[in-house]
Amino acid sequence: MKTKRALLTALALLTLATFISLGVSRGTRKVHAQDETSPQIGERHFFGMVGVTQGQTLRVNVSNIVAINDSLFPPGPTRVAISVINSQGDPVRYRDGSPARRVLMLERGDSAFLDLNADDIQYPPGPTRLQMRALVAVTPPPNHDGNVPPPIGDRTVTSVEVFNNANSRTVVFMSNPGVIRGFNPQPDPPRPEGQ
Repeated sequence: MKTKRALLTALALLTLATFISLGVSRGTRKVHAQDETSPQIGERHFFGMVGVTQGQTLRVNVSNIVAINDSLFPPGPTRVAISVINSQGDPVRYRDGSPARRVLMLERGDSAFLDLNADDIQYPPGPTRLQMRALVAVTPPPNHDGNVPPPIGDRTVTSVEVFNNANSRTVVFMSNPGVIRGFNPQPDPPRPEGQ
C-alpha cells in the first residue's frame, strides 16, 4: 500500500515537473502597449419604426450644429453614415440591389439628408406597406490635443420624416430619437426646503 502511494506521488510530481518545464521552455510572450490617447467616441441615433408605402418618401435629416468658431470641438468635418433598415434588421435596398445608405463628411453648420422614395425600393411579396427605421452613426473629427472630447449629443441633430410624393405633405415627423448611446438622463436633484 505504501509502495503504491509513493508511486502515485512520484508520478504526480513528475507530471507537475513536466508541465512546469514545458511552460518555461515555451518562452515569454511579447506584449504590445496600447496608445495612450483614447479614440473619439461617436454618436448613434436610433429611430423608431415608421410605415412607408408606395407614393411616399422617407427622409432622414442630419445637421452638424457645431458653430464654425467653437474652440471646444476639434476642427474638421464630422463623418455621418445614414442607413435605413427593415423590421427584420436587414438593410432596405433599392431596385438595383444597393442598400439605402449614405456616408458623407459634414462641415460645421452643414446639413444633409437621405431620401428613400418607396417607389424606388425592392418590395417583398405580400403587403406593399414597409416598416422601416433609420440609423445615424456620427464620428467626430480626431482630437489631436489630448483633451477630453465634448459630450455626446452636442454635435448633431437628426430627424426623420415621411411625406407624400404627390403634394409633399408631411405625414410623419420624428425628432430627438428614442435612444442615443451615451445619453443618461438623470432626474433633477431635490430642492432644498424653503425654496
